[in-house]
Amino acid sequence: MASQNSASSARLPVADYRDQILAAVAANSVVIITAETGAGKSTRVPQYLAQAGYRVVVTQPRRLAARTVAERVAEEMQVSIGSRVGYATGEDRCASAETAVLFCTDGLQLVRELSGRGRTGGKTVLVLDEVHEWNQNMEVLVAWTRQRQEAGEDLKVVLMSATMEAEKLASYFGSAPVITVPGRVFPVERRTARGADLVSEAVALAKAGRNVLVFQPGKKEISQTCEELSRELGGKALVLPLHGEVEPAEQKRCFAPPPAGKVKVVVATNVAQTSVTIPDIDAVVDSGMERRIELRDGIEGLALLPISQADCAQRAGRAGRTKPGVYVLASDTSLSERPAFPVAEIHRTRLDQMVLRLAVQGFDAVALKFFHQPDSSELARAKKSLVALGAMTAGGAVTSVGHKMARLPVSVQFARMLLEAERLGVVEEVATVAACLEAGNILARDGKWRTHTREAKSDLLAVLDVYNVGRAMKGGQGKSKGDAMREAGIFAKDFFRAEEIRRKLLDVVHLRSGGEKFANPEAKREAILKACVAGMVDHLFRSSGYGRYRNGDSVERELAKESVVRGSEPAWIVGLPFDISGVGTRGRPFTLNLVGMATAVNPTWLVEVAPHLSEKKAGLRPAFDAAKDSVVSTTEVFFNGNKVADESVTDPAHPEAAKVFGNWLAGQMLG
Repeated sequence: MASQNSASSARLPVADYRDQILAAVAANSVVIITAETGAGKSTRVPQYLAQAGYRVVVTQPRRLAARTVAERVAEEMQVSIGSRVGYATGEDRCASAETAVLFCTDGLQLVRELSGRGRTGGKTVLVLDEVHEWNQNMEVLVAWTRQRQEAGEDLKVVLMSATMEAEKLASYFGSAPVITVPGRVFPVERRTARGADLVSEAVALAKAGRNVLVFQPGKKEISQTCEELSRELGGKALVLPLHGEVEPAEQKRCFAPPPAGKVKVVVATNVAQTSVTIPDIDAVVDSGMERRIELRDGIEGLALLPISQADCAQRAGRAGRTKPGVYVLASDTSLSERPAFPVAEIHRTRLDQMVLRLAVQGFDAVALKFFHQPDSSELARAKKSLVALGAMTAGGAVTSVGHKMARLPVSVQFARMLLEAERLGVVEEVATVAACLEAGNILARDGKWRTHTREAKSDLLAVLDVYNVGRAMKGGQGKSKGDAMREAGIFAKDFFRAEEIRRKLLDVVHLRSGGEKFANPEAKREAILKACVAGMVDHLFRSSGYGRYRNGDSVERELAKESVVRGSEPAWIVGLPFDISGVGTRGRPFTLNLVGMATAVNPTWLVEVAPHLSEKKAGLRPAFDAAKDSVVSTTEVFFNGNKVADESVTDPAHPEAAKVFGNWLAGQMLG
């Protein structure tokens, strides 16, 4: 077995660069490796470093990649997973004291680095893999590495990717060495086809005896494509979906050989683009599209957009791993019309969590030197949002609330909900809501879940109802609990992830309910909603009629069609604004401006949970009220710029009281 492993290593291009890589790491604090797809960098470089006596921490952008690459390396090193090779994510850990090679998500490693608990140095090497994806965690890890390097700290960091601006990155680190490793030598024929030909191209390649990987932007497209392929190919091919909601057991089928006499067709999102390698694929059909988060005027939206040239190259590299391959770009957007590299996440997503995380460690995000420097207006917007949540002062200091929020493993809005829940004594309920929101969306679009809630005024409480139903579910009659959930309209995978997040919020973070007793169920319901509202203070909307809402002078938004609030037309709601962009049936682009997770609210709740955002204007429109025998005036209450209430109050000491009374008296006499 060892000789076979050695032979396999010799066949990988990276094997010829082993000594060069180890020498560069020994002599430098930062080393950059750019290795074409199929070179073996993700699995072999960590092994080389471990063989040289280093403890190795390898980051991956996704949980699936961290686990599967760790399992592959453990297999190659002939050890059981969790022993010398392990993995760790925010939800799962399989490692031990003897682990010498640890694969983890970049988000988890960032937390470990900034907190000092996992800071690398000495005989530890931090390997940042798939750098080209440039998510926020990677941006901060790279900037943090440069800061430590400039401070003269003892560190060893290796940055790896198949496609990245290597020379520019080397200059960013002060002339760090770059090692370029070629990929597999098997040629890949590249051609284009019209966008509508994606299925027919995949069918033709499968009928020619090839194992095909089809890239689609999301679950909906994958499901539709799988149905069409199964219908066209019949029993000649094993057609499998691969995306984040596919159960682990089903995911493993994608990596196994197909049954005898059949070919395999895997239809996947970009999860199959980088570290996750399906070894027997020899043809790729690419839609050339992806769904990604885009930030517009501070609002995140899910947009359907063309991928970059670098992404196309990565996807093409999935073919030809074991023999000559084929890559077909089935899109109406040509390769030359695409940007050279993808837009960095730091330029297209909210930055509030990153800003808070850095501020807690004493760093101002504005002062940090990022590889992709974010726009100063977006950093300012993030700070404004954190001030609204009570996490920072206007001067940029982190408050006690902010320090507590940064410790919680959820987004800042949901963390703020939990802290208010602690004050109000409804931690368990709000932890459930926060965990479900953080996990994604446990509610399926088919709406079957509606039978499990009577809620008509709050999507958040509807989620709580459905979660509690799911928690009580059991399998039976040959069905698993997951099967029962799917039949009830619950996303099983997101549910189980929410369950894990909830457990951590309650047990690891040690949040505790205050044990308050409520006079009646309605009082508890109001406390839950008040806590949830505390995390949505930036997103107060007033009805403009016909199911549409505005936040101040912002764009008009429509309630998401799955919202239980639709039809009741509350005057005020809080919710999570989001945009969806795509292409309609006639090929026309569209954008939907929506509000999800809506809750009808009494605006005075907001004044209670975030008094620093409220303002009162008293003494307005004085008049004499004969019934009260006094001058009265109007007090208007504003919250975050929105007028949420006004009330008439007796005001005999008003500066214009005498004049107002005199005018009233004159009017009476004339009358």
